[in-house]
Amino acid sequence: MVRVTANIVAAGLLVLLVVSCATGPVPVVTARPELIRQDLRGLIADGRPEVAVQRISALRRDEVVEAEALDLLYRDAISTMREMYEEAVEEGRPRDAVRLYRNLVAVGAAEEDPGRLSKHYLERAQMLVEGGNEPAALAELMQAPELSSLPPEALDQAVRIAKRLNNRYVASILVEILGPSWRDENRDVVEFAEGAAGPIEMGAGVVTVWVNRGLRLEGGMGIPDRVIGSGFFIDPRGYIVTNYHVIASQVDPRYEGYSRLYIRMPSDPAGRIPARVVGYSQAFDIALLKAEIDAPYVFSFTDIRSLEPGTSIIAIGSPGGLETSITSGIISAVGRRFLQMGDAMQMDVPVNPGNSGGPLLDRQGRLVGVVFAGIEQFQGVNFAIPSYWINTFLPDLFEERSVVHPWIGVAVEPVSEGLEVSYVDRNSPAREAGLQVGDVITFLGQWPVTRVGPAQATLLRNETGSLLPIRWQRDGQEIDGLVSLAERPESPVEQALERDLHERLYPVLFGMQVERVGGMSFRPNYEVTRVYRGSMADESGITVGDRFVERDFSYDERLRVVFLRMFIQKRTQGFLQTGMQLPAYVERDNFL
Repeated sequence: MVRVTANIVAAGLLVLLVVSCATGPVPVVTARPELIRQDLRGLIADGRPEVAVQRISALRRDEVVEAEALDLLYRDAISTMREMYEEAVEEGRPRDAVRLYRNLVAVGAAEEDPGRLSKHYLERAQMLVEGGNEPAALAELMQAPELSSLPPEALDQAVRIAKRLNNRYVASILVEILGPSWRDENRDVVEFAEGAAGPIEMGAGVVTVWVNRGLRLEGGMGIPDRVIGSGFFIDPRGYIVTNYHVIASQVDPRYEGYSRLYIRMPSDPAGRIPARVVGYSQAFDIALLKAEIDAPYVFSFTDIRSLEPGTSIIAIGSPGGLETSITSGIISAVGRRFLQMGDAMQMDVPVNPGNSGGPLLDRQGRLVGVVFAGIEQFQGVNFAIPSYWINTFLPDLFEERSVVHPWIGVAVEPVSEGLEVSYVDRNSPAREAGLQVGDVITFLGQWPVTRVGPAQATLLRNETGSLLPIRWQRDGQEIDGLVSLAERPESPVEQALERDLHERLYPVLFGMQVERVGGMSFRPNYEVTRVYRGSMADESGITVGDRFVERDFSYDERLRVVFLRMFIQKRTQGFLQTGMQLPAYVERDNFL
């Protein structure tokens, strides 16, 4: 099988510059290296030096373009990146300044300065405060790597915002940084940070989310179609967090029916207050709503990561529409892979239809998660999204759109050495950087990676356009490169189904690598070359060396499930041919 590098794809085929007259000069052929150089110069001129740096990093390994030319282009890209950073600082664009400064650090063109980065985060937070968005401002400020380097007056302002937002977790951190003398003069804030709210007080800030989808026909009769969930205020101005799946009909372009969104306050359970969707993340099953009402109580997300199995927790929600129902239990397990991105907490807190989107709290009343699912067949097996995942993109939820998450464009499987690449998206940064199926990623952003969750966390700490160092192993050799993060599609598998061959998606969907071994084009034959442990293929008894004929490959958009029907000859069964069907959800949790 001939492999075509990402750089060949990016540069394109040879271009013939032909004069229109048939009797004119002989066509001029532009050499491929010159095309690559032109492409790189175009990226730099268009303000995308990070993509140029990514490609140059890969081109140095391919040795297609002379090293002197690449060195010159690399210096131009770094110079442009530095100029863009200085412009972002001068023009008051701190978010761009953070990204560009980190890119300079990634390529070794600047020393990492936590104090400088913290200053940019403070500038961003102050802009958000001026715009009235205190929850986003607090979340932005807490990303600063060195809070103690910030001016005391800025920290004083932040701790008072934390108090207004009932964020005892952040208040306790800032109170400690501000020092003994400040604490002596501000005992009210210290007492707040050390206190705890009661469930009844917090219940005033939990609402019932109610979606009216008209009538659905069943057996020739019209039945009211309603979706009931929970939500909670995170901003005094009436901003509410809930689950995406509760309000999906409001924003999903595939839904064509009637849909109206309301909330019900615990103080007026018979009333209906219209609400609208502000922002959402389908990958994390989180949505932000806005209702024209002043919040009686607000919650604040925390960055608490020390939650362990056995920790006592309580949930507040509206199971079956019963407002402000309080239930309690413990965390059963952490690190469950349940969503497209991030880890989930398993808990035994009772969860019923209507609880989705409600707050999960520890015994100190701190918001540690958002309830999102339960398994109906198993009592006491329920799940919540930890707060620290949501904190990474909370400011983006206010931007009136679907949240953009970054990615490099690969699916991976954990192995002993790191994360083995099982799929590379055709139009991804990973392909541009030179990653191939079978490579094992060992470092990402200068951190060793052995599990998918921490690797996704590394990506979420950055944004699109960020440069990350990456290291991978191939055939016993270590390769270092740079990858420029791009926008993650809402559903990587659905996008790939439209663009790629079925067989390239077998590892992602079913957990097996295959090679064609002949057969007619409309019914190809395959041999299994790799089976990933714990995958659908593994659990179905498929092993290396088995051969099969693809009978049908289909995608049910309603169920969001891919079906592979095949005639298979299993090596362990004497190659006796049998029929088999493998199903797979398109919501996969192993994309970076």
